[in-house]
Amino acid sequence: MRSAAYDLAQFAPVERETPVRTTVKVVDNPKRKRSLRTFRFRIALCSVTLFVLMALNVYNNMLLTETRAKVVSRNEELTRLNSEFSYLNCELENMVSLKNAADYAENELGLIKVSPNQIEYVNLRGDNQIIEGDSGAAGNIFVALKDAFAGLFGD
Repeated sequence: MRSAAYDLAQFAPVERETPVRTTVKVVDNPKRKRSLRTFRFRIALCSVTLFVLMALNVYNNMLLTETRAKVVSRNEELTRLNSEFSYLNCELENMVSLKNAADYAENELGLIKVSPNQIEYVNLRGDNQIIEGDSGAAGNIFVALKDAFAGLFGD
């Protein structure tokens, strides 16, 4: 009879079946080696490709920087040359227009250039007024000299 309180049968050794031991032999899988080699090759190929792309990017940026510097210097030179062209064009127009005016004055109007003995300088003292003298005194050289000395030494 078994009593539930003192059932020691559960602690009794039970004969169990011993599992059949089979030896497992590990053999390298040739596909595994090949996939590892392929993986390494792909990593190396990606690394080389990445390095080449970075080198090309640096080279491209270097060329862009040099080209931009050349463009800036050429633009400055173009601005300077445009300014010089405008100045020279204005000078040419002034020379042509003065030449045309001189030719028109000489040929059409019969004018001649002023000789140095036709120039008379006037000194204004005090008032800014010019008083026209009589025509007889202007023709007399002695009167002109007397007026000049009187102007120098004061009246």
